[in-house]
Amino acid sequence: MIVLTSKQMREVEQKAIEKIGIPSICLMENAGREVAIEVKKLLEEHDLKSVVIIAGKGNNGGDGYVLARNLYNWGIDVKVFLTANPALITGDAKRNLDAILNMGIYVAEITQRKHLKFLEKIIKDSDLIVDAIYGIGLRGEITGIYREVIEMINQSNKVVVSIDIPSGLNADTGRVEGCAVKAHKTVTMQFLKPGLLLYPGVDYAGEVSVADIGISHKLAEEVGYNYSLVGLEDVKLQKRYGDTHKGDYGKALIMAGSKNMTGAAHMCAKSAIKTGCGLVKLAVPQTIQQVLQSDLYEVITYGVEDENGIFSYKALDQLLKLIDESEVIAIGPGMTHNEDISRLVCEIVKNVDKPMVLDADALNALVGSLDVIKNKNVILTPHYGEMARLTGLKISEIKDNIFEVVKDFCEKYKVTLVLKGSKTIIGSKDGRIYINNTGNPGMATAGSGDVLTGMITAFLAQGFDAINAAVYGVFYHGKAGDIAKEHFGEYSMTATNIIEFISEAFKCGM
Repeated sequence: MIVLTSKQMREVEQKAIEKIGIPSICLMENAGREVAIEVKKLLEEHDLKSVVIIAGKGNNGGDGYVLARNLYNWGIDVKVFLTANPALITGDAKRNLDAILNMGIYVAEITQRKHLKFLEKIIKDSDLIVDAIYGIGLRGEITGIYREVIEMINQSNKVVVSIDIPSGLNADTGRVEGCAVKAHKTVTMQFLKPGLLLYPGVDYAGEVSVADIGISHKLAEEVGYNYSLVGLEDVKLQKRYGDTHKGDYGKALIMAGSKNMTGAAHMCAKSAIKTGCGLVKLAVPQTIQQVLQSDLYEVITYGVEDENGIFSYKALDQLLKLIDESEVIAIGPGMTHNEDISRLVCEIVKNVDKPMVLDADALNALVGSLDVIKNKNVILTPHYGEMARLTGLKISEIKDNIFEVVKDFCEKYKVTLVLKGSKTIIGSKDGRIYINNTGNPGMATAGSGDVLTGMITAFLAQGFDAINAAVYGVFYHGKAGDIAKEHFGEYSMTATNIIEFISEAFKCGM
């Protein structure tokens, strides 16, 4: 699903007006009516009767005036409060404000603190609040009377609907600009905005619906959007042909594990098999091979030279031979980190040109040596802490500029990046960004990342290119976690539970 930044959305609207010839007031009319339909549904569902619309001076407020007109025509008790002097309202917004004034709809100003008491009383006596104060063009922090109005909305304990984006929320980053409306539902126009999909924006937006206001998706393509929300329609799985064998579904080698982290290797290999890889080989320190071999019936295990249960650089030749016999490689889960492993990982990445997934300790091994991944067919899967170590940025800096950080990293090193988090972001070397929408807090558990590495590796082995392997892997990993949540809840879910439900997740995409 297309996701547009605030700048791109304005460009698309301008094209609709100037190139296609759709009058801007028609776009406002469509937007206001779509919100009215959603508000009417909520009123009926919750047996509510009255609506207060709090509107700003811009086009977001204009949408609110159209909403008021439609609700009034349907016999709904509606009142409108302006956060700006009516003399400052111009263009299409003014025409729609004049219309509701001519209709006799109640309109009042909240431009001074002395008006707040009256607004508070009206809100208390009403059932639903519509936030039409700011749209996607918000710049700077919310202060003064606007802040007090937003805080009043949030403290009202009423059903709240925001138009386009909750006022006070940055449409591009999901960051709260001082304060923001906490909506139960947000009706956004034509295309999703990044700020609705990232935390903390997700918590403020509530349920999000996309209103069709009559703008063609082709205009978004002309503008050149580069963000997409991954949906089930994007990750459909192909039915397998009857005349096939395991060799048709790829040969993967996983380098993982150490004496204290046998589970990471186990879960990575197990998830690769469950995700459909034809043949999975698992290279582990020879000290722990027997432990893993006893429980991984479908995986071929190899014990390579180690030192005290940890991979040794002396195992390089053994590993290169195994790599030569494989089609894709995954490195990192549970390997631990020391100088030998750093040398080993860098040497393999530098000298191997096969598709590769690098996770966990393989990422730690790359710190300070990132040039070895340039132009390689590599997928990196860091969480925020690992990304901070790779880039030298603070975690807060990454979260505040997540799309730019991912985009810049991918373009600099020409790799695919999976930045794991509450909303996992996938970046491609051509600058495209994919936002995943599956998964839940129960997946924040030991081993979950190892399962994801196995799944991405399996898709790579089955012939998916790097970006699709990453997108499919992340989506179905989250989907399996969502199904596991239904059975075990968020508190009791384990990484093994995620593996158990990979097959159920796949049924959704068939």
